[in-house]
Amino acid sequence: MVDKKSHKFYVLDAILFIVFWMILWWWIMVWKQNTLLNTLIQNKESKYSKFLAIDWILEREFYDQELLNNSSEEMVEWALIWYVWAINDPYTVYLKEDLNTDLDNELKNVAWFAWIWAVIEKQDSYVLISEVLKWSPAAKAWLLPLDKIYMIEDKTVKDLTTNEILELIRWEKWTDVNLFIVREKKGWDEYDKFWVPLTRDEINIPSVKSEIIEKDWKKLLYLEISIMSSHTTSLLLDEFKESLNSAWKIDGIILDLRGNTWGYLEEAVKLLWHFFPKGTVLVKSKYQAYEGIEHISDWRWELWKYPIVILVDQLTASAWEIITLKFQESGKTIIWMKTFGKWSIQTVQDFTDWSSLKYTVWRRYSPNDVSIDKEWITPNIEIEWDYEKFKEDWTDNQLEAAKEELIKEIK
Repeated sequence: MVDKKSHKFYVLDAILFIVFWMILWWWIMVWKQNTLLNTLIQNKESKYSKFLAIDWILEREFYDQELLNNSSEEMVEWALIWYVWAINDPYTVYLKEDLNTDLDNELKNVAWFAWIWAVIEKQDSYVLISEVLKWSPAAKAWLLPLDKIYMIEDKTVKDLTTNEILELIRWEKWTDVNLFIVREKKGWDEYDKFWVPLTRDEINIPSVKSEIIEKDWKKLLYLEISIMSSHTTSLLLDEFKESLNSAWKIDGIILDLRGNTWGYLEEAVKLLWHFFPKGTVLVKSKYQAYEGIEHISDWRWELWKYPIVILVDQLTASAWEIITLKFQESGKTIIWMKTFGKWSIQTVQDFTDWSSLKYTVWRRYSPNDVSIDKEWITPNIEIEWDYEKFKEDWTDNQLEAAKEELIKEIK
């Protein structure tokens, strides 16, 4: 029989054994972590070795050390601007304090140029147009997202503050302003340069409007969506129900998404719920730092039974392209011209010195894993806009083509 003293020694040995292996395991984990951290540091030091070398040379040998010291913060800021710019993603930018605070103070509450209605971001030597409102003076002048404004009348914007830029563009309605635009082509390495005259005006755009069009004894529901808000889907359904009550019967739907440059992913998915059965994959979101997400239909699909034709143009972008591509992959007809091609989403990281980094954090993909970022959706039927005909008698030749195509599908 083992005495109590021997039993205590066995328990103590067991405890010491466990403690030893816990300490050993902890030491191994710390060593691995430090090794990994050292490897990362070495890789980063190697990546930025030339930058560090130049900094060391200037601090040691540059003649005017006072000038260098006074410029050191500005040197880092400009290095960051060009460092991010070299990614060659037009939606990823570093904004240093003066540019970022101008943007924040001037454009958060007033997110457009008064009377031309285009959302802007002030960069170093130009103003970037990030959004163009539908039927606005900017849209009527064919300004596009990612257009760059370098001059307003006879003034270059490089040395102007956001306040000064807005003062140049804001004026009374029906007055004119001329902008010098630089536009990157689809290849991202070619440019167009031209002057654009605009007439300032006020606009009042309903989010959704509808009209019953009678053609060849058929009743076509024309639904034009102009602005995507959190109420867009419910407004669309209200317009549909009201039209159905007044017409008693609807034979087909024309969905007009032309001129729509931005929108909310969540609302685009909600809108598609009403066209696709529950469980249908509508769009995919893929991230670098997180697990991807499949956005799935979770509603009635009362609108899918109708023949549908969709109108798009080169301004149709972002969430609107989600809707368009899902319809196209499901066999619906898309009319007019290639869309804008923006399927990336940006977020903003603010820093304590009031600078910020706006960067692409994820991309969208169709259910068939197609991404059109920096590409475009090619329509089934391409019809150029007849501007002269529209000026002459307000005839929308693309809408007329959509009617003809929808009648064919109904029959």
